[in-house]
Amino acid sequence: MENDHSRTATAAESTEKKKNRKMQDLPLRTAVAVVLIAILLCVIWFGGWIEAVVLGLFTAVAIYEMRNIFRKKGLSPFVLPLTVMGLSMFIILYKFGLLYTFALAVLAFLAVVIERIMNHKRTNDDLVASLMLFVYPIIGLTSLALCGFEKDSLSRVALFCCFVGPIMADNAAYLVGSLIGKHKLCPSISPHKTIEGAVAGLIGGALGGVLAYFVQKLWGFDIEMWKLILVCFIGGGIGQFGDLLSSTFKRWAGVKDFGTIFPGHGGVMDRIDSELTAAPLVFLFFSLFVF
Repeated sequence: MENDHSRTATAAESTEKKKNRKMQDLPLRTAVAVVLIAILLCVIWFGGWIEAVVLGLFTAVAIYEMRNIFRKKGLSPFVLPLTVMGLSMFIILYKFGLLYTFALAVLAFLAVVIERIMNHKRTNDDLVASLMLFVYPIIGLTSLALCGFEKDSLSRVALFCCFVGPIMADNAAYLVGSLIGKHKLCPSISPHKTIEGAVAGLIGGALGGVLAYFVQKLWGFDIEMWKLILVCFIGGGIGQFGDLLSSTFKRWAGVKDFGTIFPGHGGVMDRIDSELTAAPLVFLFFSLFVF
């Protein structure tokens, strides 16, 4: 009986310490959040070289974070050509176009393959991990660039939708899930996510489309509201799967966050996991129905 009371008291003390630590970290978390929001607004508003540089840096860090995830499981992906590609591809895409960017990707792919053949210490499992990085996170980040690199301001609206749908969905899911969430969504992957929160996320994503409808006026556009609601609804829904996908990697590797580059917020992958899966669909939607 005393042991039960002792365990209960220890658990309560642990919970209280966590709460105190969160409160102590709040000013730093808030400052980092303000900086991230400022970077995002600059990227969306100005695009161009600013977007190319920011995406390049984020891609290089995201590759490094994913490499660390794989290394936790004993894998050793060859990331040097991928990192060089990540740092330079968006500048090349903006300046020279998609053809030269594709050529750069081909060279990086060949470098990974040839290195595997020549390096007897590199295993096929390592090779699979290296090739996985082409898909996650590179395709998602490339989609963000494809949304935002058009020469007119319409690309600003597309890029805004890549973020506003998932962000509104994430916040709505968290709020509703915390208040009334009872039915677990994917307990084996993310124990705290609920079906109620996921449904609220879909509504939040749609509301992001309403916000996008009014924000687009800043660039002088008048895309139909239903299109923006639909694309942000899709982005918000798929973004939740992106969040869960990142959770599978972290749970697989036994880590809480992908990195620590943003104090209190984790790594680059922690901040853009939803956008990585939403951006390709947003790009396709705008290409088919808007651009």
